[in-house]
Amino acid sequence: MSKYRVCLIGVITILCLIACKTEHNKKRKKEKKIKENIVLKTEPTEDKEVRNPDIRIDQTGLYAVYRGVEFTDTGNVVYRDIAHQLSNRVADTLGKYLKEQFKAGNYLSIDFKKTQITTAGMDMRDTVVYCITMIFKSVNKCEASTGIEHCGSWGNQPDNILKMRLDETLKKMHNLYVGTPKTMKYVTKENFKEYWIQFKHKKYQGDCY
Repeated sequence: MSKYRVCLIGVITILCLIACKTEHNKKRKKEKKIKENIVLKTEPTEDKEVRNPDIRIDQTGLYAVYRGVEFTDTGNVVYRDIAHQLSNRVADTLGKYLKEQFKAGNYLSIDFKKTQITTAGMDMRDTVVYCITMIFKSVNKCEASTGIEHCGSWGNQPDNILKMRLDETLKKMHNLYVGTPKTMKYVTKENFKEYWIQFKHKKYQGDCY
């Protein structure tokens, strides 16, 4: 075999090796991308819904809804009331929004009489739809609300126990507000009970009594 032919075979072999390696790398990248897409598509939605319920708020009011499991197992005999955490997120959203609007000169309070709280499918097991709708009304500076709190329990808690919890909550909040807080109790058709409290935050409305 001539030196030329040997050299040609060597060059062809090297080119084949390079081509195979390039094709192999392309295949690995493609497989990796497919796996990433599969992971994204199969990512559980329930946990997302727990972290990110649908909450919308503007100067007319607030609408919030949670669709998902009622409880999640924490790894022992205790179960966490995931659904009721929507109330915590709503209270946090409302508190920040009312303060921001107050500082901007937009004095708002929550119309508790028009507030609606509903549950559907609440049976202490599977999934539930939990909705909170609150309507704002424009008021003067010293009638506005700059603080919000809630007090409830996911389940049919006795009225006297719930009232005790409300009294304890108001007592703990005593140094936060001026004047008299407004409270309202809500009971859904499925017997979920919860108190909501709006008040004048001392830091923002210290001159209102």
